[in-house]
Amino acid sequence: MRRAPGHAVLAVLSLCFVLGSTLVRAEDAVDTDTDAPPPADAPLGWKQIGHDAKYVFGRPAHLDTAGWVRLGAGVGTGAALYRVRDEARDFALEHGDEHWDQLLDNARLMGRLATPLLAAGGFWLGGLARESDHAKETAVVLLETVTYASFIAGVTNQVIATERPRDGDDIKLFGGNGHAVSLDVTIAASMLAPIIDRHLTVRDSDGGAVRFWKRFGAWGMYGTAGLTALQRMNEDAHWLPDVYFGYLNGLCVGRMVVDSRRGGREDGRPRKVTMLPAPGGVRLIF
Repeated sequence: MRRAPGHAVLAVLSLCFVLGSTLVRAEDAVDTDTDAPPPADAPLGWKQIGHDAKYVFGRPAHLDTAGWVRLGAGVGTGAALYRVRDEARDFALEHGDEHWDQLLDNARLMGRLATPLLAAGGFWLGGLARESDHAKETAVVLLETVTYASFIAGVTNQVIATERPRDGDDIKLFGGNGHAVSLDVTIAASMLAPIIDRHLTVRDSDGGAVRFWKRFGAWGMYGTAGLTALQRMNEDAHWLPDVYFGYLNGLCVGRMVVDSRRGGREDGRPRKVTMLPAPGGVRLIF
């Protein structure tokens, strides 16, 4: 198995640690009318965390018709990818070289558990330094999202026991220790909504430079998560549907946690889902 060089690991983990404080300063700079940083969307405490968990795991029971259509489309797309998983595997294994492999290995660092943990630490410390509950809330949302999404991935992998491509192509129900949902991709995608939705959303008051860097950062995160998915296929560790469901899992759970802290879908802001191409993967806009 290839490994990213030590200096690349250190650089990426260090970047995650300072990411929080950097975005906190950028977020505060937007609100030039006041000296106070933006407030948290919800109270910081265990009661709100419990509310978020209830919202995430109880959400399927409260879907409307449009919600079931979106859920069906997402699951149906993943199921359809099983029809082409062999071709996708062959393509991934046949179109690689040393430089491409190294790029993917470095991108996979986003899928390491240490990455969201360090990013959450950066946001929390940045929030303490700037007295920003909004930044500290981002740290909590990151940890919640990684926890809930990883739990969902773990349970799914016990129910749908898909073998790794390098080990075989069997799929067993309730076989245990499966790989139907890539945990690495789940972790990488879990970072998207908590950071992009809360800190990289373009506002009407943003200037040209701020708009550019926010879009650059958002696309960079979507793309790196997509490259993490490609790396798992390039390593022959996961099939195409596995990485797709991992991406969808992390992204949607993050979206639900953010929504929960903003009052849920009943907050009067209707949402739609748009799928757009992005570097190294697909970008889902809610």
